[in-house]
Amino acid sequence: MPGPLAKPTGKTPEAEPGIDLRTLFKAVGFEPHSEGQWDYCENGTRFNVPCCGRRWGKSIATGHKATHKAFKPDSYNWIVGPTYKLGEKEFRIVYKDFEKLGLLKYCKKQYSVNQGNMRIQTPWNSVIEVVSAEKPDSLLGEGLSHAVMSEAAKHSRMIWEQYIEPALSDLRGSADFPSTPQGFNWYHGLYTMGQDHSMPDYKSWNFPTWTNAVRYPGGFKDIEIIRIRATVSKQYFDQEYGAQFTSFSGAIYDEWSDLLHVHPHTFVPSWGNYLVFDFGFANPFVALDIQVTPGEDVIVWREYYDRFKSTWDHGQILASRENPPGYHIDGMWGDPRGADEIATLSPILGFVASQDVPWKLGVEATKRLLKPDESTGTPKLRVDPRCTNLIRQMGQLHVKEQTSRQKMELNEQSGDGNIQHKVDDHAADALRYFVGPYFVLGAGHHLTDLYGDSYAGSESEDFLRLHSKSTVTIGDGFVL
Repeated sequence: MPGPLAKPTGKTPEAEPGIDLRTLFKAVGFEPHSEGQWDYCENGTRFNVPCCGRRWGKSIATGHKATHKAFKPDSYNWIVGPTYKLGEKEFRIVYKDFEKLGLLKYCKKQYSVNQGNMRIQTPWNSVIEVVSAEKPDSLLGEGLSHAVMSEAAKHSRMIWEQYIEPALSDLRGSADFPSTPQGFNWYHGLYTMGQDHSMPDYKSWNFPTWTNAVRYPGGFKDIEIIRIRATVSKQYFDQEYGAQFTSFSGAIYDEWSDLLHVHPHTFVPSWGNYLVFDFGFANPFVALDIQVTPGEDVIVWREYYDRFKSTWDHGQILASRENPPGYHIDGMWGDPRGADEIATLSPILGFVASQDVPWKLGVEATKRLLKPDESTGTPKLRVDPRCTNLIRQMGQLHVKEQTSRQKMELNEQSGDGNIQHKVDDHAADALRYFVGPYFVLGAGHHLTDLYGDSYAGSESEDFLRLHSKSTVTIGDGFVL
């Protein structure tokens, strides 16, 4: 084997540009444990965001990738740790790789965690070193070829935006962001960008602990995973082992899971399709396309999300956008507080209904759709990964903090009872404006579906149709 992977001959080796990654991995004895780990290691996207559970092997995979980056001559590569100790995990892998390849003795090297001095400089003038976010001033002035944001979720947003990202811009450098999630901080936003197909420079993955088939051969049913799940809280397990963004206390849709509820969808012309709106100007204007299957599964498959346009402009954009073959709209609903916006949209798109459903009833109906079926494990509500804003909001929507007096007053009131924290919630609200009329008020059903033909045209049907804000329990708890 030619180049730097050959056995040393005593002569100072030179780099082999474009060295094959799989050949390198074989030479250092690294075999990724799954297709997912291979996909992450070989991916050529500029910014890579592997969101991993504990013991998945993120530091090992990222470290071997960093070794590969170091074979580019005249490159400058950083491992950015929240502390030197955390940054050492990936550096340790690189150091051992060079040792296994017999190249370390040709390199200038330092390896002292306590002194914060971890650096390798190759004979082909590439550098890989550990820097610490504890000393931000030391991060200035370097143009970078590649950066590893070790335990990225533990970094402050400032470190990436003010120091590392600008340093990568000159050379159009790349970056890896291996981490276990830590609430809904900037790392969650980065992960969401990686799920958005309109942002090709970013790619993200969700790698739960149990997808490490070497360490947990039984997968989710591995005996060790079962033991851990039985001894820790659901919230802790979902975040630390399921690699889910779940740390908000008081989550409204605590049933939500990106793994469970996010699935690609192709428009099916024979199914019902509905358009729902949440209106805004400085706040985003949202329109969701929602299909309902014959079995009444709800699939949100398209999202329109924009700001600083008039309602008329939004309507024109929606009316003229490209649609899949057989596209149709069977009904539209909007925020019942937006009478002016509804009046503007209706002549452009068709009749937009406004049916006011109490917040609590809409949320409860949505939560029922989110729960997986006991027999199939599949929820009734699913979202296409292109709907990035809705996905983010479903995971982070939470109740606002209340004083004891406010809680007491809420328990006593019979009104809307909206205790939602009104920040970044517009796509989730639009979804509720569909679920409420369709499932609570029964807009997706004719009363003959519930009562039989003899009910059609009766005074009772006419009364309920005119008084759609009323709610009546029918049969087995169905709320009309």
